[in-house]
Amino acid sequence: MIYICIELQYKTIAIMEASPSQKALIVQLIQADLKHNQLVGGLQSIHLETDMYFLGLHKAVAQLMGITGDIPDQWFAIYDHYLENAHRHEVSSEADSLLPIAEECYNLLRASIKIENHLNPND
Repeated sequence: MIYICIELQYKTIAIMEASPSQKALIVQLIQADLKHNQLVGGLQSIHLETDMYFLGLHKAVAQLMGITGDIPDQWFAIYDHYLENAHRHEVSSEADSLLPIAEECYNLLRASIKIENHLNPND
C-alpha cells in the first residue's frame, strides 16, 4: 500500500491506494448513504419532516479515503451531489441496485483528491 501525506491549508489529505477490501467498504458506505437518502426523499415526498435523519456517513468515508481535518469543499460538493440526486434512481429491494452509482461517486471523490493535490502541491 502506498501512503503519501500532503498538507493543504490546515488539513491533511493522504493519498492512499485503497486495498480491495477497503475500497469495497468505502463503496458500501456510500451505497448505504445513497439508499438512506432515497428513503428520506420518499418521506419528504409525503411531507414528513426529515431534517433529523442525516447520517453523516461522509465523515467516515472521508476518513477512510485519507482525509483528516476539514473536508475539502470540492470533495463534499461531489458527495453531496450524489446524495441529493439519489432519488432519481429507482428504489429497489436489491442490495446492489445503487452499486454502480456508489462506485462512480467513489471514483470522482478519488479524482478530486488527486486534482486538489496536483493544484496545491506545496500547500
